Amino acid sequence: MRIGIVTYWKSSVNYGEQLQNYALQEYLRGLGHDPFLIRYDYENDTIYGSRPVYIRIIRALNPGRLINYFTTRKNNRKRINDCIKHPRGFEEFRERYLSMSRVYTTIDDLRNDPPEADIYITGSDQVWNTFEGGLIEMKNRIRAFFLDFGHEDTLRISYAASWGRTWIPDDEVIFIKPLISRFNAITVRERSGIDICHKMGREDACLSSDPVLLHDAETYRKLYRENGEKIQNEKYLLFYYMNNDGKYNRRAVFDWASSMGLKTIYITDDWHDDLTRSFPGITEWLELIDKAEFVVTNSYHCALFALIFEKRIGVIRRFGKYTGMNTRMDHLFESCGIKPRYIDDDGFRILERPADKINLKAPDESLSPEEVIARAVDRSKN
Repeated sequence: MRIGIVTYWKSSVNYGEQLQNYALQEYLRGLGHDPFLIRYDYENDTIYGSRPVYIRIIRALNPGRLINYFTTRKNNRKRINDCIKHPRGFEEFRERYLSMSRVYTTIDDLRNDPPEADIYITGSDQVWNTFEGGLIEMKNRIRAFFLDFGHEDTLRISYAASWGRTWIPDDEVIFIKPLISRFNAITVRERSGIDICHKMGREDACLSSDPVLLHDAETYRKLYRENGEKIQNEKYLLFYYMNNDGKYNRRAVFDWASSMGLKTIYITDDWHDDLTRSFPGITEWLELIDKAEFVVTNSYHCALFALIFEKRIGVIRRFGKYTGMNTRMDHLFESCGIKPRYIDDDGFRILERPADKINLKAPDESLSPEEVIARAVDRSKN
């Protein structure tokens, strides 16, 4: 069957985003399907200026929002300059390994000229997280990620979709409930997401593992080896730190690695420090995780790959507006059958714990893609 997938894809710095795309397409191809990425341009489909004028004025004059606005603009300029100066080859990776549709610029574009498919899948990744946006600004994105387009007879599935939070406001529940009711099968990545689906009236929601867990370590080693191994006889700690508010003392990671006689390879999409950074491509990023002595990260997918490669890992908790994302890590440790590996007040003691051998077999209640598709087909016949 031809399967169109709606998920995040545009990043030029988020490695896990690209690899979950790769993992799901590769798996579906192995089942004999014809999967492709529906390139929905979610970044440019936000509804600005929809709030009443007086509310927009109050929000605009809020000192915290003003500081955040100018800080974000400054960091975005640095991000763009870094991507130009240090290209990581994300677009080349997508062109080589992903089947893709044309770019759809808005939800209206998707509705007016929907991609032809037997099945639409939303997921994996945090496709159902509106992040700091509210319902008014994010309505179009919500419609797209809840597959509110295309022919009525196209099957609609969520596979390992993540809400990235433990609750959603009532206005979103009211808006999303009729959209999610159209799905033929629903699976989410975290157990907390099942509770949210129940709130939407979908008592049939089940768990599915992140797509990268559909493959073993050797699959990913083959991927980086076919692109040429670049790491030879180096002893290092890999430090991968994703978007956050800069509260964590990153220098402490360098200091601990130095005390162990290791260099630190630091990869980030953030600009709150002047630490020396590296800018690997996607397959080199996998190789860096696989060959590291230790891995320290606040990234879900980096943690997941480190566990697949059986590395000694320490996870930094998220702060501020990203705190809700910590539920992803909690569920990851639980589903892999291991004790949490957080870096807490005792410093880096967790890195002294031996590497965990995880159970790559999904939990008994977790559905594989073929089981989700079969469930959707059965439901469509009823």
